[in-house]
Amino acid sequence: MTEFFIFWIAASIGAIAVMPYQFKMLKGKIEEEAKKNPTKKIPPTPVLILISILQSVILLGVSAFIGTWLAPKVDLHWWLIDQWLNGTDVPYSISWTILLSVLVGAIVSIVIIGLDFLFMKRMPKVDMDEPSRFQALLASFYGGISEEVLTRLFIMTGVVYVSSSLLGIGNASYWIGILFAALLFGVGHLPAAFGLFGKSNLVVWRTVLLNAIPGILFGYLYWKYGIEMAMIAHFTGDIFLHVIFGPTFRKRMEK
Repeated sequence: MTEFFIFWIAASIGAIAVMPYQFKMLKGKIEEEAKKNPTKKIPPTPVLILISILQSVILLGVSAFIGTWLAPKVDLHWWLIDQWLNGTDVPYSISWTILLSVLVGAIVSIVIIGLDFLFMKRMPKVDMDEPSRFQALLASFYGGISEEVLTRLFIMTGVVYVSSSLLGIGNASYWIGILFAALLFGVGHLPAAFGLFGKSNLVVWRTVLLNAIPGILFGYLYWKYGIEMAMIAHFTGDIFLHVIFGPTFRKRMEK
């Protein structure tokens, strides 16, 4: 039960931290929608933020509860937290595995930027407010913690549990869980992508592909080394993607 509260509280903090980034990105769309439908009442920004936070906290609470309940049943772990809480031995070199996770996050961010460079040549041009690097840094905690609780700890674990229980297929159930969670992670980004770029096959392919690739790698880290390593890789990837390289890349694409 302690693990549940740790994941829930950490993920909820991430959900709060992402709010400045999220509303900076959506500010233009909200204002545009208000101009198109002047009779439609749009709640004040503080109310929208509060509603968004409450929804996220509830969803993340359910995700953390189910994930921490099912993970031990399918041999999925949070080794570092277990060591901290119970003194459990970690079956790998912590320092080297953390380094591996950081490298995975850094490399995957470079791959995503390279692929996105190809996609953006054909994507529609959009005007949006650029979040600050500090806002992007805060948002990275949401990606690294909250999204991992939702997609890996909850969805991947649940799929592994169901597929292994129903099908009894051993390690293949982990790959089913990894791939399903990664694809669903990509699909989950489609509403925001449609809001920015409109609906098209190109937008679908770009959004799903650029999110599924890192999702597969993060899922593998979760399986082999525990959810914390997936979180470290995801957080590192977001830092490189949105704080270090991302702003420079977007400025060059605007020229």
